[in-house]
Amino acid sequence: MRTIRVNDILKDRILVSRESARLLEDALKKTILCPALPGGETPVTVDFEGVEGMAPSFLDELLSAFESLVGKETNGQGRCLIVANPPTRLSLKFEAIARGHGMSVTALPDGSWRLQDTPNPGA
Repeated sequence: MRTIRVNDILKDRILVSRESARLLEDALKKTILCPALPGGETPVTVDFEGVEGMAPSFLDELLSAFESLVGKETNGQGRCLIVANPPTRLSLKFEAIARGHGMSVTALPDGSWRLQDTPNPGA
């Protein structure tokens, strides 16, 4: 499974700073470089279980780190990130942050968020 448990790395219950998001970069890198399971690619999941709040700046920096790592490996094609157990509801702010990274965000039936590349209509 390609999951990063935020609470295992960051002991803060409220995540607000860009610096704390950068502390997840090593775990992201190891998870992204993990070989795919047979049968296809499995998206990276960032699990926020035990976290009570997340600021938009934290998500923005997390996506910047994800984008830089995935972009190096796949040239930005097919990026997908699952946010499990999000500590806040999906809002217009978080949707705007995803758009700023060329991604769309969808709330899944289990409450997780799926962030993925926005289809390019010109391609």
